[in-house]
Amino acid sequence: MDTTLQENKVLEGKVLEKKKKKVFVDLSPFGVGVIRGVNYLEAKNELKDIEEGDNIKVRVLEIDNENGFIELALQATLKEASWLKIKELKEKDEKFPILILDANTGGLLGKIDNLTGFLPTSQMSSEHYPKVEDNDKEKILARLKELIGQELMVKVLDFDPSTNKLIFSEKLIELDQAKETLRQFKEGDIVEVIVTRIVDFGVFVKFKNQNIDGLIHISEIPNEKGQKIDEILKEGEEIKAKIVKIQGSRVFLSLKNLKASDSTKLEKEDLKND
Repeated sequence: MDTTLQENKVLEGKVLEKKKKKVFVDLSPFGVGVIRGVNYLEAKNELKDIEEGDNIKVRVLEIDNENGFIELALQATLKEASWLKIKELKEKDEKFPILILDANTGGLLGKIDNLTGFLPTSQMSSEHYPKVEDNDKEKILARLKELIGQELMVKVLDFDPSTNKLIFSEKLIELDQAKETLRQFKEGDIVEVIVTRIVDFGVFVKFKNQNIDGLIHISEIPNEKGQKIDEILKEGEEIKAKIVKIQGSRVFLSLKNLKASDSTKLEKEDLKND
């Protein structure tokens, strides 16, 4: 049996007495400890359900305070258990609900147990991502504040107990769902997609009636006339494309080498112009 007493040591003791903003704990053979002040306030929600005679785990903050008691904290022990839960959720890649407490222009503050973490806008689902014109920060914040008080399903993206870093992600769940949905497709399939964004290296698309995103690289867009991409395709346009590669949740498509029966709107318009 370890008979030494030192700061940060975790012990189990029996509640001797509950007073207003104080809990006295029997830590025999070391003596009597007390949870008080800010340490009581931080753990008051847990302590209110504790009765005299109950066994609780505490962490030693000070071996001998000014009143001769061992200074204790309950919150640190509970947080330690919460961090172990976060570690397990990360290792098992499980999703779980968080309660949204607050918002800023960078994302949302969410709570699980007695830990607070951050859900960045870059890790939000397409359903909750604040889509606003001109990326107006005030409008973004207003959209994000609408989520305060709601529960969102997330996964752990990253965490570090030593710095209290806890980052959540909705996007990881979306990626899992996309992978599952993609099981019904294979390379060579012709699919209907909607152009969502045009960039220098190609176009991003979304499968029609499916929550799956894909990319058509510029090299996979027929362009005999040397046109710019936005002269060939328009955002919001519905076209047909061929799946050329599925890599995890990522899909790469092509507008080349489609059969006549699978002609895209693009090819039909080119024939008319000729």
